[in-house]
Amino acid sequence: MRFAHVRLAAPLDLRGFYGGELGLPLDRDAIVVGETRLSFRVEDGGAFYHFALLVPGDRFDAALEWARDRVELLGDVFDFAFWDARATYFHDPAGNIVELIAHRRLEENGRTGTFAADELVGFSELGLVGDRRELLRQLEQVGLELWSGGIDEPDSLGFVGEKGRTLILTRPGRGWLPTGRPAEPHPVAIDFEPDTARFEFDPAPAGPQ
Repeated sequence: MRFAHVRLAAPLDLRGFYGGELGLPLDRDAIVVGETRLSFRVEDGGAFYHFALLVPGDRFDAALEWARDRVELLGDVFDFAFWDARATYFHDPAGNIVELIAHRRLEENGRTGTFAADELVGFSELGLVGDRRELLRQLEQVGLELWSGGIDEPDSLGFVGEKGRTLILTRPGRGWLPTGRPAEPHPVAIDFEPDTARFEFDPAPAGPQ
């Protein structure tokens, strides 16, 4: 699967940050992140998300230096041995917890030297917050499957999709790495490829899950 178009909410216009500070291309209302178009609908309510952008597996060190020159990192490098991946995190101006993640041997491009924004492959992860069983049921209806983690324990995370392109199912209130900020449900719409499936989530007020 690929994240073709991701639509989120935000309390302010973020195109200046992603197009300016990070140097990503803009196409009308969308930010172009490799294979993914990212759009934010500006609205009140303080929406925030956790999402990750996929770095080529052989370019993490260069991407880390690129990020250090542009944003304040939240810590430094996180090594996820169970996925054979490394990551770093930062906030965007809306408070979204943005991750840069590289899975070794995944989407390697063989480049050397300074990292460029156009090397980002696309969306790698997006957190979905709510009733995990219901979210999984809806995602299975568009052909996606749980490939790692689980949804049976109170604080477990369910990973749906595939390695490198994953939806993270979590309950409201569970803290996101690396800040511990409690997860909140906010609207999400996603177009997937190659099957042109669409998933939309417009959360009701959340209770315990």
